[in-house]
Amino acid sequence: MTVDFAELNRRAVPGLKALTALLEGGAADHAPAPEDCRPFQVGWGMVAALHRQAAAVVVLHDQGLGHEAAPNRRLMVEHVAHLQWLVRDGEDAVDSMNKAHQHKQSGLRKAADDAGFQYDAEAADAVRDAVVPGNPANTYNITQNLLGRLGGGLLQSWLAETQLSHATLVAAGSFYRETGGHLELLLTPTYSIEGDPMEASPYVAFFFLFFGMVAFNELMVGAPWTDQLKTIGDAAGLAGAV
Repeated sequence: MTVDFAELNRRAVPGLKALTALLEGGAADHAPAPEDCRPFQVGWGMVAALHRQAAAVVVLHDQGLGHEAAPNRRLMVEHVAHLQWLVRDGEDAVDSMNKAHQHKQSGLRKAADDAGFQYDAEAADAVRDAVVPGNPANTYNITQNLLGRLGGGLLQSWLAETQLSHATLVAAGSFYRETGGHLELLLTPTYSIEGDPMEASPYVAFFFLFFGMVAFNELMVGAPWTDQLKTIGDAAGLAGAV
């Protein structure tokens, strides 16, 4: 079956505009009470970052750099996954993210000390000394564990984008071709499949932003975006997603 990338992208443009309008529409008015607000606050940071990644993917695509947008698409998968994690595990997810932050900061501090770099030791001490409760959700700080738990093709999408996001043989192999003993060196990527999958980048950006916002909607009091998300999803070919 041939995928009509142009049609997918045609649907994505109004969808992205509609999602942006929702994000600009006063989510803070639907924040939970302060004592229950941590998942909402972290979720807002995730969904706002997700929106900017979607914009970056579209800009790169428009400049003929869809291949180079792989790290942005990969990061979109991670943001969607963390939003879904917040919906499922709430406070435990936030504590686990804090535990991961503490661990990564200790590694950063050691690297800075080894190199003789200067930093705010008082702030670093505060992170090191913070008491962060442990819980079974800590295992989901490992990306593959989280994506495997969530399903929905997230793990497969993330692994595929990872191949193009690092200095891998897959990424390098996109820039040369051997046919009949002749080596052709390329300055633009090519793929050993029919068509250019990167042409779908705008729709991919819409798709992940949409599902990230579906998750964030559940972190707001009363899930106020439900009707609008249903309308946006239906118009973009995602009927039944909300």
